[in-house]
Amino acid sequence: MRPEILIVDDEEDIRFALNKMLNNEGFSVATAEDFDTASSALREKSYDVVLLDIILGKKTGIDLLGDIREMGLECQVILITGAPSIDTAAEAVRLGAYDYIRKPIRKETLLRLLNKAIGYKAVKDENLKYQQNIEAIFKSVKDAIITVDRNMIILEANSSAETICGIMKDHIGSKFGEVGRNCSLKCMEILNMTINNKVPVDSLRMESKLPRGRSRTLNFNTFPLYDKNDEFNGAVMVIKDDTRLADLESDLKEIKKYHNIVGKSEKMQKIYALIRDLADVDSTVLISGESGTGKELAAEAIHFQGIDSETESDDTLPIEDVSFAQRHMGLQSHDGRSSERP
Repeated sequence: MRPEILIVDDEEDIRFALNKMLNNEGFSVATAEDFDTASSALREKSYDVVLLDIILGKKTGIDLLGDIREMGLECQVILITGAPSIDTAAEAVRLGAYDYIRKPIRKETLLRLLNKAIGYKAVKDENLKYQQNIEAIFKSVKDAIITVDRNMIILEANSSAETICGIMKDHIGSKFGEVGRNCSLKCMEILNMTINNKVPVDSLRMESKLPRGRSRTLNFNTFPLYDKNDEFNGAVMVIKDDTRLADLESDLKEIKKYHNIVGKSEKMQKIYALIRDLADVDSTVLISGESGTGKELAAEAIHFQGIDSETESDDTLPIEDVSFAQRHMGLQSHDGRSSERP
């Protein structure tokens, strides 16, 4: 793909000569004779380099350079001038001009500057693309990502940080811990560990207390940040809301060991489900089976599951030990005998 060049000069002879020369060198060239024509061309198409004369009738090349920066264009600008002044050069640098070339223009000098400007733009474009990709990933991650400097000032936070921590883009520049959701701030301790010791904290799960007695299970990872000179300058913290996972794990542990019964096979899951179903049944329960199969354990589980269910509605109901079941349920563990819950 040929580099796109826009030549802006109010002298037709110069536009014609530069157009012909650059076309012969393999560039794709467009021309404009004044500020308004050039401004319109820049809004309609993207260019790699703009060759811009300082003198453009009523307006100057510096005016157009400022317009280019206001539009946020990434094209590189090379100014063409007869005798550059210090003030003009300083303003051009301030507005981001890549370089300038003096008249009369020498072909070798112009081609060298153009190729350097195109190479510089390619690097900038690649960096911009990389930055945009990083930002897209940063925004799409479900976990909260927060970066702070060594003084705990928030440098960056993604959208998930607002959901999990209440930290928004507006909080960038504020001190971590002074903004965001009012919780127990366990994360402060973890961040301080990394800031003070310059070491990562890997997968630390903690319970975070919220107002009104609520709580969440959060997984924290922190990593120290270093600059290109290997100087420590802060930390990044990744927070994952593991509340649902923690609840599932808790349920799974209950299923692996249901009261005093241990087992996780499919048949045991059916037994656990049956015990839960029987807990609220106001009827006699007959448990039968061979000796040693766990009839007594099943009776205990049904008994105490029933007490747990009743306790939810009556906090004053005492929970008795297994001797209650043995005394009042007619519990027997011999072959062919049964255990009943009245």
